[in-house]
Amino acid sequence: MGQKQSYILGLLGLAPFIIIFLMYFISPPNDEIRDLMIFIYIAYAAIISSFLGGIQWGLITAFADKIFYVFTPLFISVIPALISWAALLSLENLKLSLALLLIGYVISLLHDYYLYQQLKITPLWFITMKVILSLTVSMLTIILIIFV
Repeated sequence: MGQKQSYILGLLGLAPFIIIFLMYFISPPNDEIRDLMIFIYIAYAAIISSFLGGIQWGLITAFADKIFYVFTPLFISVIPALISWAALLSLENLKLSLALLLIGYVISLLHDYYLYQQLKITPLWFITMKVILSLTVSMLTIILIIFV
């Protein structure tokens, strides 16, 4: 239940990543404009990373009675948000900020897979959606790291 709506909203959440990414490459070759595009990308990516951690936190607490040791999964669910905060604090080095965000998204995706595979608290369709969305964001971020 809620699969279709989740996919629609997930794809809509992906739209700003794609739009900002494209704007970076089609904007005039002006460093200020391109730096602004990267800043907007980083800010949005940090917000979404925190949101993804919140989803994990909610799933873990909702199924806490089925999980033997809750602290570690909860702790891991906040790491991407903390990494995103570090990315915002290191905006003077855009490559570093993007790389930190990439690390946060990879950690989040691996943790989602753990919640699915080991703890059995997420359905297959959810992890499939998260893989598609996270890999798309990760690929866009890698390309930006290369070109920034």
